[in-house]
Amino acid sequence: MPPPLTCVGSDMSQRNNTTTSKNLVEVTVEDGVAVLQLKRPPGNVLNIEMMEEINSKLLELAGRPELKILVIRGDSNSFSDGIDVADHTRAKVTRMIQVFHRIFETIRLLEVVSIAAVEGSACDGGFELAIGCNLIVASKSARFSLPEINRGAFPPVASVVLPAIAPRRKAMEWILTGDEVTAEELHHWGVVNQVFENDKFDDQLASFIGRITRTSGPVLQLAKRAQVESYYASWGEALYKVENLYLRELMNLSDSEEGMRAAIEKRDPIWTDS
Repeated sequence: MPPPLTCVGSDMSQRNNTTTSKNLVEVTVEDGVAVLQLKRPPGNVLNIEMMEEINSKLLELAGRPELKILVIRGDSNSFSDGIDVADHTRAKVTRMIQVFHRIFETIRLLEVVSIAAVEGSACDGGFELAIGCNLIVASKSARFSLPEINRGAFPPVASVVLPAIAPRRKAMEWILTGDEVTAEELHHWGVVNQVFENDKFDDQLASFIGRITRTSGPVLQLAKRAQVESYYASWGEALYKVENLYLRELMNLSDSEEGMRAAIEKRDPIWTDS
């Protein structure tokens, strides 16, 4: 097993010395896939300026109907080591929380499937950013932690999301101990979808994305909406929402009709994304 990774989030001095220059996020778009790259070394620590830039980039992507996938990633050393402690003062914390939480709301409302591609460390707010995506893939050496409890705090987003996607007692353990967790353990508990080899991460990520993008864009969007909109609803309300999506929107798509016709004719469908 590889040695534990040091989370920048556990060292306040490193956080305060990270760069605060512009262009802290880079977005590239190709073949229906947008990649949002975090670029604030060392550790991709999230300060208010960087989070505002993330929100701005996400809103720009909302106007791209050809997109099917949003990938959020850091670098091979760090996905993100969390929130900058310099922005966690009483004078700034309200603004920091508002800007941070807006990221999750924007991701939730985007008409694309979001994937967190985690290499290296994902600590406190970085861990939360990952679980705020629809899917998580990670390298074998990736490490996750929620060390806020050791600094007299707790992770708000993880407190809501983790008990809903993992066994509640495991979620409580991770939050209350702040212990580091491996990608393989999170995969075991259903938090991480896929664990990739370190030296094949990009190739296996591309293959995983390809398994999603090969289908119809509008159908993909509706499949995501069906899950997102029903997730926190009661059974009856959730079923009603999903039925409406299915009957009123999905069944009016050309791609839906083509998919069924291709199945009957025993051939591959030809998607028109309409």
